[in-house]
Amino acid sequence: MRMKVSFLMLCLWFGSVAAQTIPADREALLNGEGMGQASYAETNGYPGPKHVLELKSELNLTPDQTKKAQVIVQGMTSAATIKGEEIVEAEEELHSAFKAGTVNEKQLRAKLERIGKLRGELRFAHLQAHLKMKQILTPNQIAKYNELRGQTEAKHEGH
Repeated sequence: MRMKVSFLMLCLWFGSVAAQTIPADREALLNGEGMGQASYAETNGYPGPKHVLELKSELNLTPDQTKKAQVIVQGMTSAATIKGEEIVEAEEELHSAFKAGTVNEKQLRAKLERIGKLRGELRFAHLQAHLKMKQILTPNQIAKYNELRGQTEAKHEGH
């Protein structure tokens, strides 16, 4: 009986390895999701535009602030989705090179540098949106945002 269970577990494990998506964060990349890339901004008083819009009533956003936040979200999502697609393509190329057994160290370095650059550009898009958002809100709105998002304690603990 143990042998059957072990064999079954082994089959399930191989099946899950074979079914892995490349890259592991593929869906989030293709959807322009933040994936915690702007956590430094968020935890240090730079509000996230998506969360600002979710809290627009509590923050008493003006119609102008709401419109500006929507523009920031649209720009960030568009840029993040484009970069995400580029990252997925680059990661798939890397995977294919290993699968084909054709990768050498020079190619590996070049592929990884490209992926790193693309991921840096993606993170820039998310962090830039937080910078822009902070310029639109008043200090009182930022304080309220931090309170609502539970950032006040985290901000003071690290300083």
